[in-house]
Amino acid sequence: MSRRPKITGDQRWIGLLALVCLALGQAVTMVVTAFATRDVVGALRAGTGAIPLQALLAIAISGLAIFALRSAEGAVGERTGQSYAAAIRRTLFLHMTRMPLSAMAERRAGATALRFVGDLSAFKGWVARGLARLISASATIPAAFFILYLLDPRLALVAGGPIGLVIGFILWLGRPLGEAHADLRSQRARLAAAMAERLPQGIALRRSGRVKTELRALDAKSRDIMGAAVRRAWLAETVRAMPDAAAGAAGAMCLWVCLDRGLGVADAVAALTALALIVWPLRLLADVRDRQKAFSIARAKLDAALSAPRFPAIAKTDIDPDAAAIRLDGLELPGVEPIDLTLDRGALRRLDGPASSGKSRLLVTLAGFETPPRKGVLEVLGTRPAALVSGRILYLGPHAPMLKGSLRRELTLGTGRSPDDDELEAALGLSGLSDMAVRIGGLHGQVAEGRRNLTSTERTRLCLARGLIARPDLALIDADEIGLESDDLSLLLDHFRQCGAAVLVVTSARVCPEVLDPPIVLRPDQPAASRRSDIAAA
Repeated sequence: MSRRPKITGDQRWIGLLALVCLALGQAVTMVVTAFATRDVVGALRAGTGAIPLQALLAIAISGLAIFALRSAEGAVGERTGQSYAAAIRRTLFLHMTRMPLSAMAERRAGATALRFVGDLSAFKGWVARGLARLISASATIPAAFFILYLLDPRLALVAGGPIGLVIGFILWLGRPLGEAHADLRSQRARLAAAMAERLPQGIALRRSGRVKTELRALDAKSRDIMGAAVRRAWLAETVRAMPDAAAGAAGAMCLWVCLDRGLGVADAVAALTALALIVWPLRLLADVRDRQKAFSIARAKLDAALSAPRFPAIAKTDIDPDAAAIRLDGLELPGVEPIDLTLDRGALRRLDGPASSGKSRLLVTLAGFETPPRKGVLEVLGTRPAALVSGRILYLGPHAPMLKGSLRRELTLGTGRSPDDDELEAALGLSGLSDMAVRIGGLHGQVAEGRRNLTSTERTRLCLARGLIARPDLALIDADEIGLESDDLSLLLDHFRQCGAAVLVVTSARVCPEVLDPPIVLRPDQPAASRRSDIAAA
């Protein structure tokens, strides 16, 4: 079952119902306009000098009614479309916040961002314009044919031929139009992904002598987009232009029937008025087909994104006060021997092992950022990591959250605390960040996206400051990856000891033996002799 929100959900069915009513109102005004026009032309032909006030008033009121109905249709359609886009945006965001790191690593940042921009435009356009116009055309086109039938059944018959043929062509061109939309979207996604990767590295690419190479690649991608866009535009405009051809053919045939049947000028004018009223919704129907194909392509991509692996929804639970901080029993990480481990509350231990032995992978798994292996037992504070409320576990590593915004938020992100300014400034002072805070404007100063306005040392010490602010039950520190050196790490471990927090740290720094308990050693898996890892004590 698709996780995609329903178009009729969140009371959007009320907006769709309103669109149906507005479309029916337009159909009624079309009927009134056509017959009132016939009465006025009849009065002119009679030459009696009598003024058909009712017919003239009906034409004037119908024009104002069409104005009001179409204006309301645009507003209601846009509101409904924006509501649907917001629901998709929310669903997609919530899904991606449940995706493990390994699943997100397979996606390019630019292509992922496109889901929130280009694809949502297609969804909004379908509901706000496509679906609304489909409802409108479904009411107004039959109403126009009803007018022709009342004037003479043969008028409806001969007009139905070319108009039906055009509708058939519009449906037939849907497949190549869909392929053109898919090709254009794919080309745009590739360009967005490539630029999202390269633009932040612009000056580095220039200094590396890559400008000409990258420009050639950019020009090639632009040519591909141009070709795909021209093909889509040609097909879309071909579809939209077909109603004009149908109107000319249907008009000639209706006049021929009027002449053959001896109908009056008034009836002929009414027939042409009805045909003119058909052309507008028929053009809308052509636009509907274009938007429907764009919607179908975006829908398929969204369904694929929402079907990506994610953590199941888990209710938050209280920690077990008697449970160990970490309990692993036969846990099998990829490429690592099965792990048995018990880390008691308040214990401070180092996670050791050769390169690529799964140390960082184990930390992010314990932090709840990665899907736990199916084989083996993994418990943190007596439950699964995803069931713990924010602040119980503190992860300091390359995958810790960072957002563009105030220094205050960057310090407290992931800690589950909102300390006062004095405590924050004290943490900055202990971390050696007082000068940095002054430079960017204090606690309200802005930290740039990716912390790009900070030096490498400041980024490391910002992690240190966040740790000094936190009061977790378990701290997971990937010190080597974030550059924490011996002195900073000792300060952080001393803080966690005072808090009573258990700590598991990956570090090659020389920390005093009395600071850390005996290390835990991970070993790469040995396929020839599969064994459980030894939990070595040094």
